[in-house]
Amino acid sequence: MELQRILARDTRSAMEQVFNLYGEDAMIVANNRVKGQTEIIVALDLVSEVKAALIKTPEALAEAHDATKFGELIEAHIQGQTEQPAASAASHSDIIFGSAFEPTSPPQATLEMPALDPLVAAPLDSVSKALNGENYKEAADREYLKAREIVDLVKQELSVMRDEFKLSQHKDSWTGRLAVNEEMGPLVEAFNESGMPLGMRESVIEVINQSSSINDAIEQISTAIADEIEHIDLLNNLTGVHIIGGSCGAGKTMMTGRLANQMAQQYGENEVALISFNDARIGAWAQTQLIGSQAGVDTFRANSIEMLMQLIGEMSARKLILIDTSGVSVQSHIDSLCSALPEAQKHLVLAADASESSAKRQLNSDAVQWDSVMLSRFDKEAHPWAIIYLLLQHAIPLSVTGAEPNIIDRAVPVDGFKLAEQALSQLPIQLV
Repeated sequence: MELQRILARDTRSAMEQVFNLYGEDAMIVANNRVKGQTEIIVALDLVSEVKAALIKTPEALAEAHDATKFGELIEAHIQGQTEQPAASAASHSDIIFGSAFEPTSPPQATLEMPALDPLVAAPLDSVSKALNGENYKEAADREYLKAREIVDLVKQELSVMRDEFKLSQHKDSWTGRLAVNEEMGPLVEAFNESGMPLGMRESVIEVINQSSSINDAIEQISTAIADEIEHIDLLNNLTGVHIIGGSCGAGKTMMTGRLANQMAQQYGENEVALISFNDARIGAWAQTQLIGSQAGVDTFRANSIEMLMQLIGEMSARKLILIDTSGVSVQSHIDSLCSALPEAQKHLVLAADASESSAKRQLNSDAVQWDSVMLSRFDKEAHPWAIIYLLLQHAIPLSVTGAEPNIIDRAVPVDGFKLAEQALSQLPIQLV
């Protein structure tokens, strides 16, 4: 992405230059006054340079030529890589991530190894085996999925940024201070400083304008959030099969271990089981085993739906079975689990400090009907405005939350009132 600078005598003239040079969809990054002139900074996609650096084949070149967006160009590049199965693992990684890594030796013929018991821990030398070529296809598939995840995240972030810039152009000002009286101005600044989404500020300003004081406005906002966001009492009825989903880094596995530890103390260690389902990330199974050991419950691994159903059938007498899913391809994994286990409850783990785009990516799926949302990293420093904004738009109840990244920290119930209290109590004091 490249930044271009436009100088003109006033804003109107500067915007005309922007539209003439870059079109009506140009992304305005900044608008300032410099030495009596208006300065506008415009962000541009460097499509031509990306093409020259990425396109390697005539087919990929033709496909990238038609791409008008950065996301489309990257997707065309990734698709071109998947059509070359004969490429080496080192080349595949270098093209996607720009790495200078070179393996010590090229992949050799696949070694014939005896099948491992799926319930036994994965061997610690799995990384070296992958480098020797035994799991090359699986490794290549994982690299491709990781690349697609990165592309999707970039596209989501750019989409949210563009929407917010467009919406801000229709406001009286970015901070919204011109839309409220002078007394309420510091409260609006505090909301801006704490990261409240722009789409939510419009509704909040309406409540502020109907309030007599800052304390009255805070109370009304808290009440509105508490009334609109639903919650369920999960901990007092946590039995049966429960599927825990979420993206990588959201604290999904830790939340699963926390619940297993907590329920094992209530039901007994032999009444709770933890299953890791189809998580092919390097070190994922070892991490799940460690967490299960700390929780004091039996831990299993299932790499397919058939194996999972067999495990659940053998443990049907247990009161609680928790299924920890992979953070990659969340949608496809949850879809397959919903088809095989229609009676199981599904819970989405989101970080309390997650951005709007990352949380929206999980909640906007119409194919998955989540039974509840669990919040991780719910500490005093978190400003969960993005979570509040999205839960106000989706009829998904809250269930539990956890703060510390360990299974000793107990999961506690959470509702809309606690969520609002967390956000409103952490407003910047110097501004209010």
